[in-house]
Order: sequence, then C-alpha cells, then structure tokens
Amino acid sequence: MIRLQGKDRLTFPVTPGEIQFKGYGNDTESTTSITLYTGNRISGRRPKSISFEFMLPGDVNAEYIEVQGYQGPRAWLAGIDRLVGTEVLLTIDELNLAWNVLIGPCDGTFKGKNVDFHGSIELPLFVKDELVTWSNQKQILSPASVVAKPKAARANTSGKKAKKKSSSSLVDPAIQAIQRDRIDRKLASQDRAIGT
Repeated sequence: MIRLQGKDRLTFPVTPGEIQFKGYGNDTESTTSITLYTGNRISGRRPKSISFEFMLPGDVNAEYIEVQGYQGPRAWLAGIDRLVGTEVLLTIDELNLAWNVLIGPCDGTFKGKNVDFHGSIELPLFVKDELVTWSNQKQILSPASVVAKPKAARANTSGKKAKKKSSSSLVDPAIQAIQRDRIDRKLASQDRAIGT
C-alpha cells in the first residue's frame, strides 16, 4: 500500500505492481524497477525520484480496492490537486520505506466500461537546502590576533664569545679503566675454561 501523508492523507486505492527509482548513485541517469509483490529491497543508495503507474477504479464497490471509504477517481484526483506543490511523506508498506517527496501533477486518462482512471506520477525527493546567512553586525567582533613570524638569529655584535661546553662523560676516566680491566679478566677466564 502506498500512502501520501502531509496536511492531508491520501492512499492509492490499488497498490501498483511495480515502481521505478530514478537517478540513484552518481550523476548518471538510471532506472531501477522493483516489483512490490515479491518484496524486493533496494540498496542503501537514495534515489532522486520515484515514479509508478496507478489505477483509480471507477466502480467504488470493486473487490480489489484496498482502501475503505474510497469515493471514486474524481474525489481522489481532487485530493491530489490539494497536495500539488507541497512536501509529503511517501510510505511504501511492502518495502518498509518512507521518503519526503514533492507532489506534482499526475498524468492519465479515463478508460473502460467503469470509467477507471489510468495514470502515472513522478515524485522527486524533497531535499531541504539550509541557507546559512552571516552578518558582522550581529556578531561581536574580537580583535585580530597577532601572529609572530619566526626570524633568523641576529648576528653577535657584542664581541663576546660563548663558553664552550666540555664534553665530559658521566663516568670518570679512572673508573672506566678499572671497569675495562675487570671485563678483560672475566673474558680471559672464560676463554681458559672453554679451552681456546
């Protein structure tokens, strides 16, 4: 069942057998048709418009009408005329999907013995564009921050020379010599024990 819910609620009296999703994915124009009775699901990409063909029965007592209180094609078309140009929520029960769409005029003709209306409709997805306005008069202006640029070091003009740092080790050279002797003796005793 396909419903249009806005200020007024409108339900298609007979569920169409197939719907088309147009222009999804990248900007290349493409169409995907889905049969509602098989319960197929679409991929996660959003379409740009949804279209389908529908029928409004002229006989209000027909057995295949799914909506209680259906008053005929002329009353239904008057209802869609009230919705033209507005944003409504389109729900498709068979696919468990809902989108905000814009309602445009539908095309169709009256045919048959019961004067059924056979029509088609295309519903573009409603995309809300939020415009951001900016005005300096409404904002409290803060002083500009000072940006300091790094400069090259200035040349020494005082004539003084910097003290040279001595590269002294953390361990005294006499202690280093004692530790080297211990390591050498230990390696020599290990070599004798091995027999080399």
